[in-house]
Amino acid sequence: MEQFGFARIFQDGILLQRDAEVKIWGKGAKGPVTVKLIGKLRREAFCEGDKDGYFCAKFDAFPGGEDIYRLYAECASGTAEVLNVRFGDVLLLAGQSNLSYCLSAVEGREEFKERARRCRIVGLHLEEDAIELSAITRPAVPQNEIKKEYEYVAQDSERILSCSAIGVMSAVLLYERTGIPVGFVDTSMGGLSVESYLPRAIVESESELKDFLIRSGRYVAEEKYNQSGERNFTQLSGVYNEKIAPLYGLKFRAIVWYLGESSAFDYEHARYFKKELRLIVEHYRGLFGNIPFLAIQIAPEYYPYGDRYGYLYVNESIGELQGELNDYYAIPTYCIEPRWLMEDGDMYYHPIHTVNKKPVAEAVAHVLCDKTKFPSVVSFWIEGGCIYCRIADAGEGLDSRREMCGFTISGEDGKYFPADAQLVDKDVIRLSSPHVKKPCDMTYAFSQEQSACNLRLKSGEALLPYRSEKGSVHKGYYFFPPYWDVRKRYVRENCFGYNVGTCRIYPSWVGGKIYGAPCRITHSRNGLKVRAVPKNRDYFFFGISPNICLSGQSNHLADYGYLLLEMTADTAGVQFFGIAVRRSGGEVFRFAPLNGGEMADYVPVAEEKRKYCVELKRVFGEDMSVLPSLAQEREEYVEAEFLFRSKNPCSVEVCKIEFADEPLPVNYGTAESGEKRFDTQLPEN
Repeated sequence: MEQFGFARIFQDGILLQRDAEVKIWGKGAKGPVTVKLIGKLRREAFCEGDKDGYFCAKFDAFPGGEDIYRLYAECASGTAEVLNVRFGDVLLLAGQSNLSYCLSAVEGREEFKERARRCRIVGLHLEEDAIELSAITRPAVPQNEIKKEYEYVAQDSERILSCSAIGVMSAVLLYERTGIPVGFVDTSMGGLSVESYLPRAIVESESELKDFLIRSGRYVAEEKYNQSGERNFTQLSGVYNEKIAPLYGLKFRAIVWYLGESSAFDYEHARYFKKELRLIVEHYRGLFGNIPFLAIQIAPEYYPYGDRYGYLYVNESIGELQGELNDYYAIPTYCIEPRWLMEDGDMYYHPIHTVNKKPVAEAVAHVLCDKTKFPSVVSFWIEGGCIYCRIADAGEGLDSRREMCGFTISGEDGKYFPADAQLVDKDVIRLSSPHVKKPCDMTYAFSQEQSACNLRLKSGEALLPYRSEKGSVHKGYYFFPPYWDVRKRYVRENCFGYNVGTCRIYPSWVGGKIYGAPCRITHSRNGLKVRAVPKNRDYFFFGISPNICLSGQSNHLADYGYLLLEMTADTAGVQFFGIAVRRSGGEVFRFAPLNGGEMADYVPVAEEKRKYCVELKRVFGEDMSVLPSLAQEREEYVEAEFLFRSKNPCSVEVCKIEFADEPLPVNYGTAESGEKRFDTQLPEN
């Protein structure tokens, strides 16, 4: 029989959940066991060791606070004690690397290190023994004990820097609001898959799920355990067996989940991720009680796997469960500007890891303290050529002080267009588009580039991403290209993979990349302004180029027939020549502006605000011949320049850009037409 003592989870400095039944268990007991909690309150419990020496004592709930207790047990085979026991709120952390990312690697580390010293917090990280993945193994069956005697890290220890940044920051923020000690048990590790947290018994009872895991190469039979090399660390049920099952008997304030990156593949993977996450919520509540479950949506990222939209599907799954499970809280991340760079000289980076964790921790603390859900679309209906959507958990109502951006709607053809959004009640929004006469479906923030999606409650909470049409992304989905909002100065590009990927912030618009004439670009609430002093050496041309070739972000030139602009010039004589484009092979073509429905060499830019239309179905070749512009060819354009010409210094303001499938029937007066330039056309064969 083992030496008498408490289970390994009970170490000096432990924080136990307040206001909940307390279970204390251990091993090596012979006969009756007396267990005491000695402090401001003095309580005893009596139990009996079983044939294997296991014992378990139960106590009524203790209040939280600064009071220190000593945990003591004795029986015929010996005594055991644990010192510096407190009661407060304890979080169970489960997730991947964005949750395990340590405090020393993120923004605000020094600030939160100092703030932590003034708090009463404690962390326990069930970290791995091995550094190399190939050296990690997992137990094939659920364990009764954690694998070793880990040490609790208190707020004044230098080791706090090695703890989960989100865990430390959330604990600090919670303590500062409540004055109650806060602790966390961190089971997270980079690269984990959702099934590593799921008990095998559940998978074996779900034949459809088991079949999917077999098909996707994620199922590992018990007799094949620890034979997957570097994938041993994330085997089916491995983390559950090693880190979750041994905690059974403890109580927690809440579970914080931050995982899904390993399921960012295609719609099928996301659907099964949702099923697995639901099963995890239900089973863990069976272990630890009906406590809040906080699921953080994964950080914005382009994953070049599956159909490339896996990140959106995963976050959709996380969000949907909020409307299906009680006391479940989805936390959006699209509303948090992702930052990756730590200016500390450290050469390590990975595009998947954002370093500004504070907003995530603030959301965790907000949900737990205020018991508030982030708002979500719960229903929509069609009326009078518009879509109306109702928002749940809208509190005092939506903030309508600024234009609401980020919605799209589609018609019967399934093609989405950006929607104008109007608040018609505190929790109802009306969506419309001049390009969609009979709307059918809608989306909000369902796009790779989500930084312009700005819907908030008056109290500040962001609306969860949503779409009414489920299934895999098809050709008609509108993913906001970086240049669609001409008021926005910068766009982010994040390409997964530390060895070839990148994570950068780029200007949305720069001086012309094709003609290359210098100009000055400024952005305002009204749009984008181009100031130029055209030179004879540049043939009096000048232009501006949007970044149209970015990882994971469609430029949409292949998806629509026309591009509409709303713009004005501050002086007469400015000419708009359409959009020059360069294909990946180097050839340059030009999408022409339309004048009275015909392709024109140029059209005049008026001094009052007007709309202009550029055709995308045909182009001018380099000899001014008119050529068809096939969708497949448009997908190969890597550079574009909105091209202007003027003999005098001038400013052009572009107020709006949008796509359309119908031309704009406007006549701008006399302008040369490309169709009439027979002198420059090559002879036909």
